[in-house]
Amino acid sequence: MAYYVDSYMEQLYRENKPRFDIDKIQTARDLRNFQSGMYAAYVSCLGGMPEPRPLDARVVYEKRCGAYTRIKIDYVAADGLRAPAYVLVPDKPNGGAVVALAGHGYGVADIVGLTADGREREAGEDPGYHKNFAVEIAKRGFIVAAPELFGFGELTLAPGGKFHNEGSSCYPLTTQLLMYGRTMAGMRVWQAVCMLDYLEEREDVDPERIGSMGISGGGLASSFFAAYDRRVKACVVSGYLCTFRDSIMGMHHCVDNFIPGILNNGEMADLFGLIAPRGLLIEAGTKDDIFPIDGVKSSYARLESLYGRLGARDRLAIDIFDGAHQISGAAAYDFLESRL
Repeated sequence: MAYYVDSYMEQLYRENKPRFDIDKIQTARDLRNFQSGMYAAYVSCLGGMPEPRPLDARVVYEKRCGAYTRIKIDYVAADGLRAPAYVLVPDKPNGGAVVALAGHGYGVADIVGLTADGREREAGEDPGYHKNFAVEIAKRGFIVAAPELFGFGELTLAPGGKFHNEGSSCYPLTTQLLMYGRTMAGMRVWQAVCMLDYLEEREDVDPERIGSMGISGGGLASSFFAAYDRRVKACVVSGYLCTFRDSIMGMHHCVDNFIPGILNNGEMADLFGLIAPRGLLIEAGTKDDIFPIDGVKSSYARLESLYGRLGARDRLAIDIFDGAHQISGAAAYDFLESRL
């Protein structure tokens, strides 16, 4: 007996009428109206955020690493939760700064040049799909703040517990947050906001020159963060922009990617409309099998048209490279230098 579940889900998508559509934006006034409505709806979908608290950032250790210093700090991410982060300070800072956001793996250590067991990653050692991108940004003179995101690395549930997942605690933490009307995306956006607040407090950072970069789950965090906080002046999103239909809804993805009600307000490109007309660069591998390139191209085409209609085409760029789900870097670091 056939129950037609597949066709029913296709029907849901086909008949869904999103409230917001970037294709209808023609003028700066249209953009303001769109962003006002979309922002309120988006924040509602993210669920409640932690209450703001003084960061009370404390240095855990400092280590010289060639042309930059790696500082591990911890800070108040929420009432009752202190969280770790790394700050990379180049010897010759250029005044700009970037919030760097890791994807799934063994945590933020992976993007700051450390192996899973805490060793310094040696030259020639496999850099994984993150490719030490926080280090590469620091080498360009930017101060980098890289938080351990909720559910990754040191912010997983205790090993041996009944809910602990190998490599992450995304499933139990996401599902439990949902019971409170909150989301993992909202929690991670808030952590990025904390890092931006931290950077703004530093005397060696120009608050008008702060950007974000992330890949995969960190690409979600980077784009959602830039959509949430207009203090982000330029954003790099690697291995994430696509359509929800072709990626998050098209195959198995971690539950931390799912945002209740988001599709009622728009597709992924519509959400990215909250970033326009600020600087935005997309990285996409032609062999990325979890964010298919056709979905990337169709979403990017909508954003390209939007930026063009707003007279801001020079603020949008894409690096489509021959590769899988990984950082490219071929255009990203130059882009951050040019936009920040």
